[in-house]
Amino acid sequence: MSSTIDQDTSKEVTSKAHQKAWLLYDSRMEMHADLDPDSHQIERPERIISIIESLSGLSSKIQTNRNSCPFITIESLEPASLETIELVHSKEYIQRLAQTSTMKEEQLKEIKTIDCTIQEEKNMENDEDMYFNSHTFLSARLACAGVIASIEATLSSANAPKRALAIVRPPGHHACFQKAMGFCFFNSVVVAAKHALHTGKSKKVVILDWDIHHGNGTQDLTYEDENILYISMHRYGKKCGDLFFPGSGTPKEVGGNENNLEAIGTNVNLAWTCAHMGNSEYAAAMSELILPLIHGFGADLVLVSCGLDAAKGDLIGDCDLLPSMYYSMTQSILETVGNTVPVVVALEGGYNTSVIAECMSAIALALLNEDWRGEQSASIGNIPKSTDVVSIVEKMDRDCDKEIMQLKKGREALIPVYNYYASESTNRGNVKNSAIKDINKTIRCLKSTPMWHDRDLFQTIPLQFEKVDRVTRQSSRRNKKSVDDVDIMDISFQSMTL
Repeated sequence: MSSTIDQDTSKEVTSKAHQKAWLLYDSRMEMHADLDPDSHQIERPERIISIIESLSGLSSKIQTNRNSCPFITIESLEPASLETIELVHSKEYIQRLAQTSTMKEEQLKEIKTIDCTIQEEKNMENDEDMYFNSHTFLSARLACAGVIASIEATLSSANAPKRALAIVRPPGHHACFQKAMGFCFFNSVVVAAKHALHTGKSKKVVILDWDIHHGNGTQDLTYEDENILYISMHRYGKKCGDLFFPGSGTPKEVGGNENNLEAIGTNVNLAWTCAHMGNSEYAAAMSELILPLIHGFGADLVLVSCGLDAAKGDLIGDCDLLPSMYYSMTQSILETVGNTVPVVVALEGGYNTSVIAECMSAIALALLNEDWRGEQSASIGNIPKSTDVVSIVEKMDRDCDKEIMQLKKGREALIPVYNYYASESTNRGNVKNSAIKDINKTIRCLKSTPMWHDRDLFQTIPLQFEKVDRVTRQSSRRNKKSVDDVDIMDISFQSMTL
């Protein structure tokens, strides 16, 4: 791999106010594209093109103020080796995907999907999410390589920047052991995590997945690994009783089994049962549940499966996150883990090209430790200036344990939207009661596991006070309990083994 800076730059010790970050990108990933010129596929090359153009503009603005480039850019990647990918996917599956590189266009168009769990092709259903061309295999290998190279860059020296952005595609978190699905071919984040563990670069890894879809592939591939804590925030419920794609990821799925008791508690699903979750709901989830989990697991590497389809304006997510919340969530993670733990953000989903460009730029600002620039657009949300928020940490006991203080700083980063330290727990933020119930379901499931039951890191949250209309016979008949109202804990759903 090649970098656009001199080797000595990675040895530079940057101040807190001027962090640098690695930026991983290879334009060859743009070559994976639908062969149909009239295709309306939403997973397309323009996704990463728009992000890189946005980051380039952001870099120029920051460089003007800093007199130095904020990003250390790696633009030429060596495709991940087949041996590395075999840490996660079966040889048969890899070979079948590799065969697409030499197929003719007519053959590629006839591929329904690649699913090695189905022996006869006649029994295979056409997956409209999947398309192939002669560059698909290379692009998927480069996506794995981008996340791996990000990790290795952050660990290249003691003083190397510990923050990285991997702008990669195709996405990966739906890819299973021997099955492609949901735009995904190789599970790049899990490949990178397993590679880090296999090579001894890491001992414990957190994968935080905030894509609006459950990473069924990531869960499946890490479910029995006690060294990987997988946390997913995703939509599960949908109107009319249908399940949101891929229909997996309930709070009951906590990891491990009778053969590996140590992994029980390492799989965490926060399953939103309603659409239109926004800044307050995500801030509550981060502050009450996710940051304490990251703190408690004590990982030496954090990977973010960064889907951006929970953002307001996405084509399929139907949620309401603003770029300002992606900034705050990223900042809260950085504060919680401190300056020595590498944090790698890798692109997953997100399908409105202008929206994902703004959101990824917001994440980049947090990684670079730049102030939020809410004035850029009225639509992307604002964060009050630091002078507008009373610092909670300064009021706390100065003798507090350093790691506990980091968790408090992480929660403080979310205070403009959700104040964990409010004197009354019901005044912490304006959060939908359905979201509080969803968070509490996950907390109760984790509290039942040996890993977390005696850890005083998180507690269930009291419901907010809401105005309730007077119930009449007519309104009661109209509001008859539907499938949407069934407690998710009553649904029996086994972890997928695809």
